[in-house]
Amino acid sequence: MSCIIQRMKSQHLGGSVLGAVVLAAGTCVFAQGRPLAEWKGYAGAGAFAYPKYTGARATETIAAPLLMFEYKETMYVDLLRAGVRFWSNADRSLAIGLAAEPRFGFRSGDGVRLGGMATRRDSIELGPSLEWQTPALSLNLAWFGDASGTSRGSSLRGAVYRQFIDSSRWDVGGYVGFDRASAKVVNYYFGVRGDEAAAARPFYQPGVATHWSIGLSAAYRINERYAVLFGVQGTRLGGAAASSPIAETRSANIGYLGLGWRL
Repeated sequence: MSCIIQRMKSQHLGGSVLGAVVLAAGTCVFAQGRPLAEWKGYAGAGAFAYPKYTGARATETIAAPLLMFEYKETMYVDLLRAGVRFWSNADRSLAIGLAAEPRFGFRSGDGVRLGGMATRRDSIELGPSLEWQTPALSLNLAWFGDASGTSRGSSLRGAVYRQFIDSSRWDVGGYVGFDRASAKVVNYYFGVRGDEAAAARPFYQPGVATHWSIGLSAAYRINERYAVLFGVQGTRLGGAAASSPIAETRSANIGYLGLGWRL
């Protein structure tokens, strides 16, 4: 599960771009007649519950794909993150690659505090990633730049994951992660421009913010073919974002539940 999941809608730029990457890669692989055994993970669908926008109290639930798999330990998709590993050491405990992840915006109709504000477009963040696997923990660190030219900012994201259970039935793990977003990113998504200011929404130009997350992801294997997938994540917005006039709460919590096909 991606460390920072803010929102997910089928019409969003992030979902369409990552989906296109997955479909293109899958088409290429199967067209070459490679066996499915080279794939590991789950592909399925289910329901997501998430805030209407980052910082909103209200939530909504939608149907969405659940993609958590990798191909030959080189290409992978982890819900909202997709990546490719270009180099790894002999035992594959250390890898360097390129990853992409969306950051979602909002429309004025998404919340009462957003009325009269301009749309904040979704963006795709792209950059180098480092993965380190130890006997006890999995660590990931990625530096992202805004490849879509939306916020023109950058972010540093990291996570530590630990698997708690790996049995014939259960696959359960937990993680702690952070997202240190630059001033340009935070100002674009949480700032209030002069022409958007109102009595209850003053001009606001925030700086750098670090969001922290903790989550749990799990799969219950029904049989050799199918598994129930579920997970929860709680995110605490950094001070500069939480203090925004458009933020109703500094918590951004999500959950998902669905059925997956074991690859």
